[in-house]
Amino acid sequence: MRGGQRIRSWVVAALCVLASSPLAAQAARGGSITATAGILIDRQSGQVLWQRNPDLRLPNASTTKVLTALLAIKSGRLNESFPVSAEAAQASPSKISVRPGWRLRLHDLLYAILLNSANDASVVAAEGLAGSVDGFSGRMNAEARALGAMNTHFVNPHGLPADNHYSTARDLTTIFNDGLRYPLFREVLKTKRLVIAPTAGGTRKIALRSHNRFLMSDSPIQVIGKTGWTIAAKKCFVGSATVGDRELLVAVLGSRDLWGDLKRLVEGSVQSDPATLTIAASEVDWAAAANETAPAAGDDDEEAPRGVRYQVRLASFRSAGNANRLRNAVVNDGYRASVVRLGKGKRTHYQVRVGDFSSEPQAKLAARKLTRSHGVKAIVQKTGT
Repeated sequence: MRGGQRIRSWVVAALCVLASSPLAAQAARGGSITATAGILIDRQSGQVLWQRNPDLRLPNASTTKVLTALLAIKSGRLNESFPVSAEAAQASPSKISVRPGWRLRLHDLLYAILLNSANDASVVAAEGLAGSVDGFSGRMNAEARALGAMNTHFVNPHGLPADNHYSTARDLTTIFNDGLRYPLFREVLKTKRLVIAPTAGGTRKIALRSHNRFLMSDSPIQVIGKTGWTIAAKKCFVGSATVGDRELLVAVLGSRDLWGDLKRLVEGSVQSDPATLTIAASEVDWAAAANETAPAAGDDDEEAPRGVRYQVRLASFRSAGNANRLRNAVVNDGYRASVVRLGKGKRTHYQVRVGDFSSEPQAKLAARKLTRSHGVKAIVQKTGT
């Protein structure tokens, strides 16, 4: 295929991608998203801002507990105390180390489930509400179907590895969205620390602490949600982010850099206006172009480690519009990318540059993928020492 034909084919494909998800590029512009699957949704409009394998069935670890907590809230039995069985006490970590013979209020168990991700507390709640883990799992699956989460099937209340236990990024946001209708659900997830104690059978105080790093920061963006991790599931999250008066639903599964992925997705959505999806030629910084470095708007330079870095440089275009369309499609793939304006007058051209890679092999791998995906030449360049 000739170069011109490749570019035309690529432009058509890129336009199709952008038409199906017009805000995707802006949402992920902060850098490479490591998650196997994920989705970012504007809660009010229902518009999908970014997605990757949103309906792929995957192990989802402790994000399972969102549905466990939701059933607890909907039960109307929050003031009841439930007994701790031997099975519950023997649950694998994470746990709060409950003991057989104790009784705990469902209200307190709710906090333990969502803050400490306590597997033992999840079993106590399941047995108390449905008589057994199997019985409760049946209720979970019925509730998931009622909410429209049709690609979800749970066999336990905590998300520890088990055959036929899975969900999807889209389904998890569907379940979480239902939880947001309940003020107590939000209240629990906004709690940083709490101390609970058994109502009978013991007197030990149990200190709870949220696993949500965003709660411990001073970020103006408020993120609440439920984390999860197992070897099979890797790092997972489902939750919501509030930016001003805008609320977003977000889920990621199979992440290698959970907090980095969430930060890039959520902060990338702050300026996710369709007008910002392209960079007009007049907006390209001449000084940056002269230095051949022009980070995309919103790139978080403070997180870039010092030392040798590598960048992938793609095709150059006479048209800023064509360069920006390629940039947007590359960002939609999950990479950080920018457009650099080079030359002057009739020699002006626009080059697409990708990433800030810490190793040359990592940059070369990205270059090969980009060449295969978009049919353009990719060159790896060292950018720092």
